[in-house]
Amino acid sequence: MPKDSLEKNILLVDDHALFRAGLRLILASKIKAAIHEIEKISDAKTLEIDIDVILLDVHLPGLNGIDGMSVLQQQWSDARIMLLSAASNHENINQALDQGASCFLNKNTDPALICKTVQSLLDNRSITNAQYALNTNSEIVTQAKPILSTRMLEVLALMAEGHSNKYIAEKLVLSENTIRNHAAALMEHFGVNNRTKMILAAQQAGYLSQ
Repeated sequence: MPKDSLEKNILLVDDHALFRAGLRLILASKIKAAIHEIEKISDAKTLEIDIDVILLDVHLPGLNGIDGMSVLQQQWSDARIMLLSAASNHENINQALDQGASCFLNKNTDPALICKTVQSLLDNRSITNAQYALNTNSEIVTQAKPILSTRMLEVLALMAEGHSNKYIAEKLVLSENTIRNHAAALMEHFGVNNRTKMILAAQQAGYLSQ
């Protein structure tokens, strides 16, 4: 079914009705577009319209968002996909970005950032963190990131508990210099310059509990 050339269509794919309703209200207040919603990927076949932007929950029952991306891409090859999740598993995000997703945002992101990002996708504009730097501390993931090693995750967890480099070194049977190197690598990974910011960034990215 052809769409009006002036009308854009957004599709929300999320199994939580309350979240969909809230997101629909937020988007409708800021963006001129028709908003459609489904609760699982298999419901996409019921839509006989063109879709411009898809807001896709990563953790769906049955066929999840990552594995189900190909189904949506087959139906709407030109649609741009924004992944949404309450947690940030970088391995899954990397996989989705490699498969053609445009970006990832945490569900706890400032609603204004979600709206601006969706508008950018509708306008076929590129997305960068820099353009939103003054609006939010939330991170837009638009390119693959290296996966943290098991050892780095252990160091991160102990740092989050407030332990010193000396304690962590003794706990993990490593040198203090190695721990300092891990700390520097972790801060570089999260794009921060001190431990406090690193821990906050790790929490926002889903590596640590809040």
